[in-house]
Order: sequence, then structure tokens, then C-alpha cells
Amino acid sequence: MIGCQPVATVPKPARGGTAVEALVGGASVLNPLFETVDSTRDVDSVIYQGLTTVDAQQNIIGVLASDWTISQDHLTYTFNIRTGVKWADGQPFSAEDVLFTYHVLQDLEYTQPGAEFWRQVGIAPGGPDQVVFTLRAPSASFPLALRMGIIAKHVFGGMAPAQIAASPFSGVRAFGTGPFKVGAIGPSGINLDRNPYADPQPYLDHLILRTYAANDPQAAIRAVGQGVADLVGGLQPLEVEALQGRTDVSVLDSRLFNVAFVSFNPDGAGKDFFSDPKVRLALVQAIDRQRIVTEVLSGRADPDPTPIPVGAWAWSAAAAALHPFDQLAASQALEKAGWVMPTGAKVRTKGTLQFKVELVAPDSYPNRQVADAVARQLLEVGVEVHVNAVPASQLVQKYLLGRNYQIALASFDVGPDPDQYSLWHSGADAGSLNFAYTRGWGLIDSDLENGRGAVDPQARLAAYIDFQMLMADAAPAIFLYSARYDYAVSQRVHGVRMNKVIEPADRFQYVTQWYVNTSG
Repeated sequence: MIGCQPVATVPKPARGGTAVEALVGGASVLNPLFETVDSTRDVDSVIYQGLTTVDAQQNIIGVLASDWTISQDHLTYTFNIRTGVKWADGQPFSAEDVLFTYHVLQDLEYTQPGAEFWRQVGIAPGGPDQVVFTLRAPSASFPLALRMGIIAKHVFGGMAPAQIAASPFSGVRAFGTGPFKVGAIGPSGINLDRNPYADPQPYLDHLILRTYAANDPQAAIRAVGQGVADLVGGLQPLEVEALQGRTDVSVLDSRLFNVAFVSFNPDGAGKDFFSDPKVRLALVQAIDRQRIVTEVLSGRADPDPTPIPVGAWAWSAAAAALHPFDQLAASQALEKAGWVMPTGAKVRTKGTLQFKVELVAPDSYPNRQVADAVARQLLEVGVEVHVNAVPASQLVQKYLLGRNYQIALASFDVGPDPDQYSLWHSGADAGSLNFAYTRGWGLIDSDLENGRGAVDPQARLAAYIDFQMLMADAAPAIFLYSARYDYAVSQRVHGVRMNKVIEPADRFQYVTQWYVNTSG
């Protein structure tokens, strides 16, 4: 009798169909060498491929490179280029395309951010199907820089950088070696068609990226809610709450390689208040990060007292626990440092100086709300903070680059590698976004140098754990939280998944596995 029962068949993914993503903000030049906005990076990520990428365990793995070797002095990287790959127009891909792409980056007429870095790298052919990169100093994170998409020499050869950017092959006819190519571009978005030469082949015939105005992100959310689009990313906590409870939409959640912190400026405008590390440490202990995450971010972030994101492989739990929230200890430390609370007063004083400072922060959600929450908590220990909310571009150009602030709220995507030399090494370029101090920074500098120079993962981990421990004691900033990425997906689209920790464009990493049609 059992043998006569019908056997249930499980639906299997089948080729065909279309998925629609609601994209906030229009894309510009569709060429990985000229990306200026996040929406362009999103589109490029499904058209082009780089030599490398990051897998679910945060290992650097090959894409257009099969593997690579590193010289004993850690200065020379020899990449073996995959064979048998074709461009979306059917032409063969080769090491010549790789050399061409990186030589464009070195062109004196190429003026995009990062150009100076590539001009300091030696790039030459090696053996058959090999490209050799030679560095001036060891950099264990270098293979991550090779995630940039490769462009076709047979299409762009002989063009100056400006001509490459203006070419229709960087727009309405854009293609690479990735799973999709541009089919059409219209006022409402970008239609992508399956690349018939992609390996692996995507299930979807088409991926439509429907664009919505950057100043009205709610329109993109509504598109998914109304069934006009299937997917939308970068949801804010309140938007996630609005979608919860719906049976036709699910929300995927990943951590980001993001750190948000309040930087002290003891060498400049904040010298009278923050030159004493005991004062900085007291203010670090005065902040209840979990309270900020709960009240401002609806719990959709990770409290994180370290400069390395909590989801990153080098994050140190020991450093995170070194100076926990303790408002009483913070108040006592401020008293010992000479900042006393006069009877009946709400603000501490030291001599004739009141502890009143300005916190400059981006005038956007959730930054303004986070800044206000920090101000409220610091007032509880007798420190009055005035929040000066400014446009994000102004924050960088007017305040952060010249260190023209007392304290500042900053948020950065630091990427999947723990190398934070540019942010925290005291010898970084003067014109860069750097938060290191001029004094007492030797051991921190040493850890950053060792972490950057070592190739062995365990040696790097040891350096970055020590870096985080030293940073916890030096207290150059109040590290607050690591953000998350929330992705709304219609029940119509299957096979969508993300790594546990991503950069936003990485939500498309497994797009070849998405499907809307089934068989069986």
C-alpha cells in the first residue's frame, strides 16, 4: 500500500522570469572605474567581475583569478588568470584585459579617487595567463583591492579615461563577464538581460533595477509593499517594523563592516577638555550603547566599543569588554580629573571653565538622532553637548579633514579587512580622513604596521587584537555601534541570500541563484 502512494515532488529552480529591485538613487556611469555613488556600484556588481571577492567566511577568494602566490618579501603578488571565460559579447577574456584595466587606473588623465594608489603599484605581465603586481611596502589586504571590476580591452582600447567614461559601453551598452548585461536604460530604471556567456548562468532572464529619487527613499519601500517591485535594500529600522507581520515580504538581515563613533579632538579645538586620557575614558564609560541601539535604532544594530566591526574576523571581545558602561565610575573619574559639579548645577566645571562642548554630526537619520542620544547621556554625568547637525559632505570637507571640531560623530564602512592604517596611524597622509593623535601613538602605530605587513592570519589577528586593546585604553573616540543591512524580499523571488556580514553591493553576490520559475 505504501508503495502505491504518490511521491511528492519538490519544486526546483527553473530558468526564466524577471525580478525587480527598487533602487534608491539613479546610477551614473556604468563602469567600475568611474563609480561615484552606491547605486552605480549596485548595478556594476552584477555586470562586471573582479579578480577577487570575499566569501561567507571573510576569506579572499578568486573570481577572474584562479589563485595567486606571494613573494617571500610580501611585495610581489602573481595572479593566475582564469581561462575559458568570455565577455558578454562572446569575445574571450584574458590577462590582457586585466593589464589594460589597471593601466587605465594608472593613466595620468585618470583622476578618480584611488588613482595615486595605483600609480605606486607595479603592474606587468608574468608567465602565460599571469599578471604581476609589485608593491612598495607589504600590504596583506592588497588582494581585496582587486575586487574592482575588469573592463574589456577590445571595447575600450585606445580610449582616454574621459572617452571610456563617455562611451555607450559605459552606459546603454555596458557589459562585462558578470551574470547580466545592460538591455535598456530608461527614465524609470535599468533593464538587465542574462549574459549568455556567464558561468554560472543565472536562472533569471532579466533583472530590472527600477530607480527612485534619493530624496524619497520611501517611494522604493512603497514599491515593494505595493507589489510593483520585489526587492529593496538599506531599510531603516522603522521601515523594517512597518514590513514585519506581512506574509508576502520577508526581511533578510546582515551585519555591515561599519563603525560609528564620536571622535575627540585633544590636539585642537577640544584640547581644554580632552587632552587628559582619563577624561576621555570617563566619557567612554558614560555611554550606554545598548540604550542607543534600542531607543534610536530599534535594536537593529550591534553595540560595539571597538574600532573593528563586531562582525569582522579580527574583532576582539576582550577589548570590547575592557571598559564597560558605568555611569558612576565615569562621574567619579571626572571628579578626580578636576571636573567637579557645583552644588545645584547640571554642568561640571574646572576652575572657571564649564564642560560645554559642540558635537558636529551629519544632519540625517539616524546620525542626528544618535548625536542627540549621546548628548542626553553625557548630560547625565555633567557634560553639556550642543549638537551641530550639518550636511554629510560639509561634515567631511569643513570639519573632519581639517579637524575643525571639538567632538564629531562619524560613520565609516571600513570594509572586510581589519587594516585601518589610514584612519588611525599617526603617519597617514595629512589630508586624509585620519583620527590619530600626535602624541603617545607609537604602539598603536606599530600594531597597524604589523597587521598590514603580516600575511599569516594568526599574526595579523594578534596585531589587531592588541590594536583594539590599546585603543580601548587610549580612548580616542567613543565607539558606539556597528550597523546592519536589512533587505526586503518579495515571496515571489526565491533563492535570495546574503553573507552574515556584507558591504551593501554584496547583496547581489549570489544573484545567479535567484529564481521566480520552478519545475517539478
